[in-house]
Parts: sequence; structure tokens; C-alpha cells
Amino acid sequence: MQREWTLTGQREKFKDAVLKVEHRDYRFAKTSETGVFTVVSMKDWAVIIPVTKEGKFILVRQFRVATGEVTYEFPGGALENGENAQDGAARELKEETGFEGRMSFLAKMRPNPAFMDNFCYAYLAEDCEKVAELNLDPFEDIEPVEVTAEELRSMIAEGKIAHSIPLAAYGAYKALGY
Repeated sequence: MQREWTLTGQREKFKDAVLKVEHRDYRFAKTSETGVFTVVSMKDWAVIIPVTKEGKFILVRQFRVATGEVTYEFPGGALENGENAQDGAARELKEETGFEGRMSFLAKMRPNPAFMDNFCYAYLAEDCEKVAELNLDPFEDIEPVEVTAEELRSMIAEGKIAHSIPLAAYGAYKALGY
């Protein structure tokens, strides 16, 4: 199928420290039509499902500027340049929660392949223990929250956890038999 699409041009439309937006021209062989498609490039991300030795899940409660809402989600964030995914996941977990745990890979996901070209790596952190204070970025306002498995399921069912990346990570966690 890929051979039916030919990249015929691309132009950078916007770039800042967080993302780059390009217009890419593709010709579709079946119709000989050319279309302009918007592609957003960002750093790869990591999302972590942390579970304490007591079996509680660690969520982060934080304000999200785009929606103007306080959300509950699993910790995570952008990988640094050259950083491998597991190291980035462990770093984000410690920065946002102060916890460390035994890391296991869950899934490599495409957040939205319709117009984004990055990956998100999901990890499970087991037997998590508090080892440090939070180490937040200047505009992060994060509160770690521990919940039971039943509380987590209720929060998902009630729409209190609505961020698609943590929900996809939790789906991978369940699909893999955890």
C-alpha cells in the first residue's frame, strides 16, 4: 500500500521548542491526485504505570493548559534528545512522583498517526518506593495520588481519567495479563 503514496514536497510551517508543523504533499497513485497533509513532529514520549509494593497505582493530578482542566493520569513526558525510552520513563517517574520501581516494557504506541510522527513508550514500574522529592519543571504543578485498583477502575468508568495515552497504556497493561 505504501508504494501507492509518493511524497512530492514538504514545507515547514511552524517550529518551536515543543513541536514542528509541516505541510507534506503526497500523490496518490490510484487517482493521480495530490493532497497537502499537515504533520506534527514532536519528541517521543513515555508513560508509566507505577504500582507500589502495596499494590496501589500512582497517578498524577495536574493542570492541563489546553483544556483548562485539572486531570488525573499516569506520570509521563517527553524523552530528552538521545535518551532511551526506559531511562526516560524512569526519569519522568522520579521527577513527577519521587518514586522508583522495577521497569518493564509494555507497548510502543503511535499517539495519533493521522497527523503525528512520534512514538509513546508505555512502561510498568513495579514495587515502587518513594526515594526523592518531586523535581518539577518550572510550569509543572503536580500532585502524586495513590489509588487502589478498584478506585482506578472507577475513575476510568466515571471519566475522571480521560487522557488517551494513559488509557491506552492501561489497556496494554490489562491486555498483557497484569
